[in-house]
Amino acid sequence: MSDPIVERLAGYASSLEFEDLPGEVVHQVKRLVIDSIGCGLGASDAAPVRAARELALEVRGSSPATLLGTRETTTPEMAAFVNGAMVRYLDFNDTYTGKDAAHPSDNIPVVLAAAEAHERSGRELIAAIVLAYEVQAAWADSFQLASGGVWDQAAYAAISAPLGAGKVIGLTAEQLAEALRISVVSSMTLAEARRGTISHWKGAAVPNAGRNGVFAALLARRGMTGPPNVFTGTHGFFEGVTGAPVELAPLAREAGNDRAFRLMESRFKRFPAGFFSQTAIEGAIEAREVLRIADVSEVDRVLIRTFESGKRVMAGDPTRWRPETRETADHSIPYVVACALRFGTLEPEHFEDDVLRDPLLLDLMQRIEVVRDPECDAAWPEAILNILTVRTLDGREHTASVPYYTGHFKRPMSDAQVEAKFRRLTTGLLDEPRRQAALDRVWRLDEETDLGLVMASLAIV
Repeated sequence: MSDPIVERLAGYASSLEFEDLPGEVVHQVKRLVIDSIGCGLGASDAAPVRAARELALEVRGSSPATLLGTRETTTPEMAAFVNGAMVRYLDFNDTYTGKDAAHPSDNIPVVLAAAEAHERSGRELIAAIVLAYEVQAAWADSFQLASGGVWDQAAYAAISAPLGAGKVIGLTAEQLAEALRISVVSSMTLAEARRGTISHWKGAAVPNAGRNGVFAALLARRGMTGPPNVFTGTHGFFEGVTGAPVELAPLAREAGNDRAFRLMESRFKRFPAGFFSQTAIEGAIEAREVLRIADVSEVDRVLIRTFESGKRVMAGDPTRWRPETRETADHSIPYVVACALRFGTLEPEHFEDDVLRDPLLLDLMQRIEVVRDPECDAAWPEAILNILTVRTLDGREHTASVPYYTGHFKRPMSDAQVEAKFRRLTTGLLDEPRRQAALDRVWRLDEETDLGLVMASLAIV
């Protein structure tokens, strides 16, 4: 018998169309595309991005897709990987939280590469993005990978990416099922990618699952099959990854369900750092302003009360207290809070080597304590509550309690703020007329018939 999870997901993917999407959902897709592309362009010159791009340029195909920020093309699966690594590198793209956290915008470069290569329209692209978001976020709502397990969040993308890519290239329901089977059986990633001193692969693990998803869709289109019981089999996903069968949460617009699309609950990031630290950074900036801290040597002690995932992921390893790589630093609550107190903000340049070695920052980090707090645990996952208390040497003290940061769906960024983030990330890469032209194209994405023109508008000259 065929796996009911596979049949359910393939049927859902096959049936969802652009006409099913409310106007607010279409608009949200455009906001997320702008945000993701800005994050990707901002990482154009990062070392792992250069390595991936150089490799991709050695590969050509008959149905090409554009490498973000260039006019060069490669195969759609390689474009999905390179562009995905760009979007993810700065840790600045959006996040969704349920029982676990995921970055569903990882699906955008995947679906965009497949759509461009197969000459699909903006409307078809939008529908496939919504589908991939919904599937990935529903799995994050259904179980938690991260608590002491060995599997990485790429497991979610291994499910969503083949469906999003397959949908946009026009697979049948049967072909979508095969693409899903192939992708899931071949794309599990070890969680070591985000443990200890974090390497370049942190930003590439999920894009690699996206690359595999496109590859799986292309193989399924040509008749390749995958193991029928990839979720429920004796050696399948539930047995190996989740440890027990999982009931997949209801999907938006699924038969008998009026749930809103989960894409509307995705959280944009104000700062380029791990999602769990966003409210801690805002709290540090608030304390700095209230206490008028001009020099962090004035700070006597910082106490950060947080929730289980925040402490475990961003303060639970010795590497988080003396990070040696950019990837480790953006997943360190003590580091990003120290930066916010020192500089009054947190920007991509604060992860350069000279800042990582800043003696004032390193000294301040040793005066920061991170503890788990029941109030913060109770607020998770809807609120990302961090309670931060800063005390100065002369006895002044301020406590900042921030549950919803700027970008959370309960405290959303405006369209103008989304555009401002894009402009900030592309400063020095695109001049203002070209930035505005690119923004105009994305805001009209549902009217576009040539996605190659959208990609060309983003080329760095």
